[in-house]
Amino acid sequence: MGNTATKAGKTIYQPFIRHFNGSSWQAVTIPHSAGSTADWVLASAASNVWVGGLKNSPDATSVVYRWNGARWAKIPLPALTYLQDVDVLGPDNVWAFGDSGTVGYDIFHWNGSKWRYYLADNTNFIPQKISASAANNVWVSGFTYSGSKQVVAAYRWNGSAWHSVSMPHPVLNDGGPNVTAVSPANVWIGWYDTTTSHVLHWDGHQWRTVSLPYYADPTNVVPDGKGGYWFGAEAVVSGTTWTIEDVPGFTGDYGYVTRIPGTTSFLLNAGVGTSAATVKPTIFRFDL
Repeated sequence: MGNTATKAGKTIYQPFIRHFNGSSWQAVTIPHSAGSTADWVLASAASNVWVGGLKNSPDATSVVYRWNGARWAKIPLPALTYLQDVDVLGPDNVWAFGDSGTVGYDIFHWNGSKWRYYLADNTNFIPQKISASAANNVWVSGFTYSGSKQVVAAYRWNGSAWHSVSMPHPVLNDGGPNVTAVSPANVWIGWYDTTTSHVLHWDGHQWRTVSLPYYADPTNVVPDGKGGYWFGAEAVVSGTTWTIEDVPGFTGDYGYVTRIPGTTSFLLNAGVGTSAATVKPTIFRFDL
């Protein structure tokens, strides 16, 4: 999944999607999808794959498609709606946040046939990331204001309603916090400021501040399947022991670590520069 561009640097509004069938990568075509990008792909099963992007229009407007194992279908959205982050739990349980020119709410929930909306967008909370471990454990991290300062805040869906989370409210200096909800008693909220990385961890009873080494990414926390966690592409922690894992050397940049479900194998997307003007989409795999 990704975007393509002309040699002049203009975005080509045609979803670029590849599917790995266990032995090779195959091009995927979504019918009648011309005129939009493919910015994200999420799945809860092979028969429940969601792809979203933006229309070729002056206003940021999302387009969403779902694969049900046999065919693609376009998922309707309210007009002028931009989904900024999405988490897919099942075909009838998808959470997202964003903004809309027609719906006055920040949180969107797909129940299998229609969207429902929560948290009016005139509240003092600005969502930044959404994460869910179950239907009754959905978290949204973001910030609110204390006077003129932005401070960390979060809301949690307990299966019936959204509630503001009682937690520390550190001041943000640069960017909003990400959240990773592993379980109701295991939630991580991390962010950067101009000089330091920060992480708060909820253990089901209390919040504690976690000290990170300089090479850890507080916005990319991934359970390793053995009781430890990745913090970005180079840091793994088990208990209180941190290990550096070197990314293979290349010219270019890399993104987030993701875990192959049910395994202790991990993928890292990257753009490898093969020449001054050419970047090759690349995926690295790491096996514990």
